[in-house]
Amino acid sequence: MAIRTLDPSISIPSLGDYVPAVQWHTLNCELITPMYGGGVISTKVDEKMPIRASAIRGQLRFWWRLLAKHKWNLGNDKTIRQAEFKLWGGMNDGDADGQAGRVLLKITDVPNEKKIETKLKSYKKFQSLKYVLFPAYNETNPDLNPHKLLKADGITWKLQFAFSPNLSQDKQDQVIETLQWWANFGGLGFRSRKGLGAVYVSQSPDYPQITKQLTADDVAKADCQLVFRQNITNAMTALEGAVGKLADFRQKPNVGRNEPSEEAKKQKKPAGRSRWSEPDALRRIKHTHHINHKPEHKAGNVFARSVFGLPIIYHFVGRDEPNDVNVVPEMGDRLASPLILRPIYAGERNGQKQWRAAALVLPYEHILEMSVKVDGGEYPIWKQDTAEHIRPIRENGGIDPLQAFLTYFAK
Repeated sequence: MAIRTLDPSISIPSLGDYVPAVQWHTLNCELITPMYGGGVISTKVDEKMPIRASAIRGQLRFWWRLLAKHKWNLGNDKTIRQAEFKLWGGMNDGDADGQAGRVLLKITDVPNEKKIETKLKSYKKFQSLKYVLFPAYNETNPDLNPHKLLKADGITWKLQFAFSPNLSQDKQDQVIETLQWWANFGGLGFRSRKGLGAVYVSQSPDYPQITKQLTADDVAKADCQLVFRQNITNAMTALEGAVGKLADFRQKPNVGRNEPSEEAKKQKKPAGRSRWSEPDALRRIKHTHHINHKPEHKAGNVFARSVFGLPIIYHFVGRDEPNDVNVVPEMGDRLASPLILRPIYAGERNGQKQWRAAALVLPYEHILEMSVKVDGGEYPIWKQDTAEHIRPIRENGGIDPLQAFLTYFAK
């Protein structure tokens, strides 16, 4: 077979001659809470590539969409989707070949594989975060997937970004604001909405506004709400406090549950009946219950805790109680939580960094109007007239589950 060769006298320009130079901008990033997963398998840390530009791009697209819809008012969902693909790239509807993004990202100065390996710790080392590590505790094959977390101890890297040539100034401004929201509230890996894999951006020489802390007034412009707790000197402790507030709101005796009866105390049961409506709703739907747990909750068949995200598996204990029930949204299998918990940098005091736990609530009014599916039937997530019957809500403002939680969080 003949092989064609080029005339050696012909000068072939390099690819660089056709690509105008871009200016790279650098963000100095640090992991401040343990990272859970983030690799090809969502619950596994990739030791060779623990920090992925593709994962950060996905997060940036999320925050850009939020701002496009709720702050910048760029149009309807279809218009925003088209604008998203023009800026960030990908396969748009009807676009068989896809398109390149106008924002370039790369990761540099990541710790080597040996260091990453030494920082991987079993999920059991993080007992204070057990409430958000339930996927690990429910693992059926721990030998195959041991669920190790990357400890936030000296894990730093640089995120570099650049704009493609001729990107308009308004689009560049959108990217900078998006990066600021990611720097404040974003994270890496699995369960990042509950504070795992939280990132602190310490420096942004070219765009210092990216490191500026967003306030409650700032996020309100995007139809979000933000509540802080008091400053402390440790990011991990701040996260533990935030997760603890959520767990208590849903399950703590005298908050989310009744105090145990004297008989239950003798049997070393930690708490009494739930003050939320779902357990009794499921007993009614399933037509079965323990003799001492006749359905009595006055809120009826309302699934208020679904506002915090779905699916939820309800586990009952005792004779004649329902088997485990998986509650899912009316459409699809998953509903992302509009509640984001994480520690946020709050400056320095006496030479020590300060952190405070933050609860950010994204726009969620549409969730209140949704239903859940149980055994083929559909039941409302929320009814306003039930607030007075659900004590954790009534005792914390009585508006809806998320507003009540923000009140409880700030206490």
